[in-house]
Amino acid sequence: MPDPAHFAAVVVTAAAEVLSGHRSADHLARWTTPELFAALARRAGLARRLLGRAPTRMRPRSVHAQRPEHGTCEVTILLDDGARVRAAAARLEAFRGRWLLAALEIA
Repeated sequence: MPDPAHFAAVVVTAAAEVLSGHRSADHLARWTTPELFAALARRAGLARRLLGRAPTRMRPRSVHAQRPEHGTCEVTILLDDGARVRAAAARLEAFRGRWLLAALEIA
């Protein structure tokens, strides 16, 4: 299995960029569960219509991962867009030798 902290940093940053309008939701299809992908795509479309496009891209500032049970990993990430730092929590699940993003909360 790949390093869960690195995977989460990349995929959670991409998800934040989808939600802010910088990236198409299709970029997440391979890396998320079908349920989470549908929710992110729906929320991304709504956010773009209501808020427009965010001015800058997100960068992961710190990542902490822990494995509470076999086949899962919980990760916390600080995302920095230059003007504001956001906290994100994610749950990864093992699927066919790779990680999938199964749950995501961004505050």
